Amino acid sequence: MKKLAMYLSVTLLATVLSTLALASAAAANDLTYSFTLNGPQSAADPNTGNTILVTGSGSFDTADSGTVIGSGSFTILNRSGAVVNRGTWKATSFVSFDSFGGFSSGLQGGVLKIIVTLSPNAGTPMPGVSMVVTCRIKAPPNTGAEGIIIGSFTETIAGHTLFHLNE
Repeated sequence: MKKLAMYLSVTLLATVLSTLALASAAAANDLTYSFTLNGPQSAADPNTGNTILVTGSGSFDTADSGTVIGSGSFTILNRSGAVVNRGTWKATSFVSFDSFGGFSSGLQGGVLKIIVTLSPNAGTPMPGVSMVVTCRIKAPPNTGAEGIIIGSFTETIAGHTLFHLNE
């Protein structure tokens, strides 16, 4: 009986320790990041010739359930530079993040894909708009341009983005 009790105790301890080890490994892979769109990012709509200027920031995690919080503002200009519309954007869901690593926790590169809602000052909100944020720190060859693309604005003109690994 003593041997059985000892065997069960050791088995229970091994099970608990292995479960804790797996939980620690999972937590280590659940990284959180912040992102910043430094100054206005600009992208063009090749079909209309319009340009969008976007500012903002946010944070996200890379867990299986991925969450994102982010917001900012946007301005749409026509070909001649006149303002067509202004408004705000808000992140609504996380799609993916491809990390390139970085030089420090505050200088990280990667490609973030999220879904946002655009809320123009004139007009109705536009949910389900894709936004891609690219920071070229330690980027592999053939990585897209530094900056953003959003909705039909698929040609990055200029931008300076940055990811921060939250430790």
